[in-house]
Amino acid sequence: MEDLHECCLTMPDEELKDIYRKRLREQKRLARMTFIPLLPALVIYGFIGWTSFLTYEASGFVKGAMSFTVGRAFYYIGFAVSGAMISTVSIRRRWLIFLPSALMVPFVIFLFNELSAEILLMLAYLLFVYFRLGVVLSDLELLRSLPRFPFDKHSADRDLRIMKSKDAERYMDLASGKAIATGYESIFNDKAELPKKTNNN
Repeated sequence: MEDLHECCLTMPDEELKDIYRKRLREQKRLARMTFIPLLPALVIYGFIGWTSFLTYEASGFVKGAMSFTVGRAFYYIGFAVSGAMISTVSIRRRWLIFLPSALMVPFVIFLFNELSAEILLMLAYLLFVYFRLGVVLSDLELLRSLPRFPFDKHSADRDLRIMKSKDAERYMDLASGKAIATGYESIFNDKAELPKKTNNN
């Protein structure tokens, strides 16, 4: 596939519109992936938390009888917040998507004394998203900066009106003598002289 930044000015509106929609869908898909594990995590760790608390209560609140695995649910909450930022962040501030998930690490360790490999997988996914957003957001900014954006009938009509107005201005300049001479006007203004016939006796 050709580089969009090199050929965007020569591509038809329909193709540019299709690329724009694909980039938007990709950005939303990257964000949506962070919400998929949220509900199962809340259900599973919520059940574990209540079961652990009931066990802790039945044991007479014996120290060490309660499991703090429920704290891992906060990793998924931070992961979902990072996903919400993926849909709204700019290309220069896309590093902010790491912030909610990263802040959950000291929070969970301090309150629940828990650290699992799940958060490492989440940060690895966000790292992939960071680099991918560099491409997606760059293309979206380029497409939005084009004068033909949003590549619909109204923008096409506007471009046609601009072209017609420029043609009208050019015609008025020619009529008023303001046009710049090119040096080739004599080709059309001077009459060509036909070669004279010679009588060869």
